[in-house]
Amino acid sequence: MKTTLSVLLFTLISSAASAQGVCPEFANMVSAIKDDGASSQELVMERAVAKQKKKGIYRGYDNSVRLEGPSAKVSVKAAQPFSFKPFHASIHPAQQIKLYAFITKKDFRELVVGGTNTWGGSKNRKSKDESVPLTIEKISDGCYKVTPATLLPKGQYAFVLGTSADAQGTTAGAGSTTTGQVWFGYSIK
Repeated sequence: MKTTLSVLLFTLISSAASAQGVCPEFANMVSAIKDDGASSQELVMERAVAKQKKKGIYRGYDNSVRLEGPSAKVSVKAAQPFSFKPFHASIHPAQQIKLYAFITKKDFRELVVGGTNTWGGSKNRKSKDESVPLTIEKISDGCYKVTPATLLPKGQYAFVLGTSADAQGTTAGAGSTTTGQVWFGYSIK
């Protein structure tokens, strides 16, 4: 009986310690879970800028989110899972986190989110969700394992968290903004 209780107590303590090592320290953060499954590396918070770029004579403007640098500072394997500590524990985590693929340019990474045409109409892309589907599993209270639903190809990706995790089409007209969004980028090489 003592042996059984000792084993149960050891298992309980080690699983709690493992969840703590995997989960980000602060809310609204994302970490890449390492191969050992007991530790993680926090993704770097990216500086995001909303940009507007003229597209031809009659196409109007495209609005985009740009992250500094052609590559993220953290590189992971294609099948690597992530841990996420949501800001609001009472709101489903799928409503607080999304993943997007970025196009690499010379000095930045870019995600086109909408725009305006020449006559002032919207080129709103919100009707088509271009985010990467995610699988979300609970690790412990307030901590979730997040895995892309499909194996991702090499490239640049970023999680968006915040008051509006849906980057596609938000304020797609003039005056696009990244206010309320926090971006965490990573590379698959």
